[in-house]
Amino acid sequence: MPEFTGKTVLITGAGRGIGRHTALSFGAAGANVCVNYAHSAAEAENVVREIETSGGKAIACKADISDSEQVKVMVDATMDAYGSIDILINNAGLSVDGPFLEMKEADWDRVYEVNLKGPFLVSQAVARKMIAGDGGVIVNISATTTTYGRPNAANYCSTKAGLNMLTKCMALELGPSIRVNGLGLGFVESPLVHEVYSKEQLAQTIESTPLKRMTTIEETSAFVKLLASRSTSFVTGQTIMFDGGRNMR
Repeated sequence: MPEFTGKTVLITGAGRGIGRHTALSFGAAGANVCVNYAHSAAEAENVVREIETSGGKAIACKADISDSEQVKVMVDATMDAYGSIDILINNAGLSVDGPFLEMKEADWDRVYEVNLKGPFLVSQAVARKMIAGDGGVIVNISATTTTYGRPNAANYCSTKAGLNMLTKCMALELGPSIRVNGLGLGFVESPLVHEVYSKEQLAQTIESTPLKRMTTIEETSAFVKLLASRSTSFVTGQTIMFDGGRNMR
């Protein structure tokens, strides 16, 4: 029997990008998937339909992850549908860039709410269910800019660095029944990256990466599944840099 058959996976920000592909991948592996979204119901429902078409099970759950009441409703809906939550992927993230001296307090607060407060609230609510059941796995999607920073992104980099420490603290307190790890993403080949960065910037990034390319959404979702699998059952409290070696330079 495939490892994820019958397991329940809750993925935040699963309507698009890495979250979407990860949801489809788990669904194809036989998991029950809660597709969380904050704004676009149409995108989330499309993911649900794709999973169901491939023979899997999925539900779409709208929730602002920075709101504890909405998080509770989402977690309860997932439990009602499938009876357990075995894997949580804290994927939802927000970037609102701007020069440090001009950054608005509202932009700092909103990025903090999604990138750090959100994973705290969702993990806390889900971990209570996991501990009451058979345990589980939590994977936090972080970034390589937690170690070397990025201009005009003090809010984003700071919250992701906080997420790395949250990963450690959660692993210490929730073990042995729950494993908690993070994935420090570098540049991912995607339409969004090409919208945000110029060709020159991407060329410089690729040149400074030992593997001389960006990662793909497919590779990323596969590594997320690896962290959630029995193959990494002795790994916890780690944020693994997934950037082709660029971070070590």
